[in-house]
Amino acid sequence: MNQNAPQPNTPPQASLRDAARHAGCGLVMGAADAIPGVSGGTVALVLGIYRRLVAAISHFDMTSLRMLLTRRWRELAQRIDLFFLLALGCGIAVGLGTFILLIHELIEPESPARPYTYAVFFGAITASSWLVMKLIDAPTKGSQAICWALGIVGAAAAFAMTGPQVFPNVEQTPPLWFTFCCGMIAICAMILPGISGSYLLLILGMYRYLSGIPKALLKGEATGADLVQFVVFALGCAIGLITFSKFLRWLLHRFEPQTMALMCGFMIGALRALWPWREGDAFVAPPSTGALLGCVALALIAAVAVCGADYLTGANNKIDEAVHEPVE
Repeated sequence: MNQNAPQPNTPPQASLRDAARHAGCGLVMGAADAIPGVSGGTVALVLGIYRRLVAAISHFDMTSLRMLLTRRWRELAQRIDLFFLLALGCGIAVGLGTFILLIHELIEPESPARPYTYAVFFGAITASSWLVMKLIDAPTKGSQAICWALGIVGAAAAFAMTGPQVFPNVEQTPPLWFTFCCGMIAICAMILPGISGSYLLLILGMYRYLSGIPKALLKGEATGADLVQFVVFALGCAIGLITFSKFLRWLLHRFEPQTMALMCGFMIGALRALWPWREGDAFVAPPSTGALLGCVALALIAAVAVCGADYLTGANNKIDEAVHEPVE
């Protein structure tokens, strides 16, 4: 028997070259996750690391816990693909932190770039919705009807949630339970193709508040309450990712058309939250024809860029392969 043959279900051995590549992938994923409308999960699919990422996360279970308690460090590191996750996580942290600072400045209420930034988000999400819609492959008329119904329900629910005074922007320190829940909800977007965690935070009114914490930390203006909020949010992300990874993988494998239809409807209905001109809770008309044309042009450019990236990389084919992969 060849002792040098690779063992099945064993993660590849780490190398500096692999670590650098995975950190680079994480950097791109983090940058994408910082932008409402761009899914880090879809980026992972485009870069070819989606299956490995979901498999590694789904191995955070009781078996891994027993390995930890019995100090079987080497087996544990191999089972959870530790070096891959560390390199990817470092890249995500850098990309996310860098781009969040930039986006936070652009979406401040007094920023003249705010309407144009929201227009870019609007175009990117519209295109992403179309790409998700292309993934819906219901084989029978009955399943097609269910998909249409779920899409309409998702759109209606998102439209209602993004209306005035439903989820206003958080200006003061929110309850810790709400921050924790936001972390659990947003992190699921990392392993769901087509939906953005930052977009969900934007809908929940937490995006500006949370994106302001890294800025405050750099300026030395962060308070103890800010740090507690950040830690609680990170804890929610960690628990949400571990808890839902296997379920989401199973859901996409068993009910892929229905899941995609619901996500697509949610994305379309929630576009209401990205209307570029708002005064408090009121939706107002564009201030001038030039502003309207500028926003329309930016939205179209963003949509074309997203569709072009999908065409050049074949991302939809990779998503289709990934969601049909059998669940362990």
